[in-house]
Amino acid sequence: MEKIEEVNTETLTSTTEVQQEVGQQVSGIVQAQNDEAHQAERIQMRNAMHNLPDFDVQMARRHPLRILLAEDSLVNIKIALWFLRKLGYHADVAFNGIEVIDALKRRSYDAILMDAEMPEMDGRQATMLIRKEFAKDQQPTIIAMTANVQHGDREEYLSLGMNDYITKPLKMEDLIRALSASKPTPASIMEEVQKIRKVA
Repeated sequence: MEKIEEVNTETLTSTTEVQQEVGQQVSGIVQAQNDEAHQAERIQMRNAMHNLPDFDVQMARRHPLRILLAEDSLVNIKIALWFLRKLGYHADVAFNGIEVIDALKRRSYDAILMDAEMPEMDGRQATMLIRKEFAKDQQPTIIAMTANVQHGDREEYLSLGMNDYITKPLKMEDLIRALSASKPTPASIMEEVQKIRKVA
């Protein structure tokens, strides 16, 4: 961990100069930490994009889905959206469970990629609320995503009302499998039909 070096106050003539000296050191530490974070992000992105399996770039046309990505990590969001775009999908993004619920009130989704650990309201709480509060024709496929794999996790997520479970770092083959098992909800189909009728 970076430390602020001891400031030689004997060579500084005012409180302002002391503050400036400390401020410069803090700025240097913050910049170094940001550089390290960006380097880690680049490594994660590069790893995710290497060794991809064969995949159908027209999957979204063949198997259309409305997708909501619930994730609070910007790196994981970038990776997930990159994978989805490669398959032809567009996804909306929610940063916590509260935003997931708000999004579902505005429109229907067929599949939610749900991070298990999020601030304010986590994926577990959001899933239980969705299963309790929303009508049957609005119920999406909920796919749990977690980096903390422990024995019994899959059973726990399924018992909460989730339909599937994939681990992070996200893998393209796991995403394809989970999305292939997802189906459009009656509510989203009706919304799309109404949209087409308005255009016609």
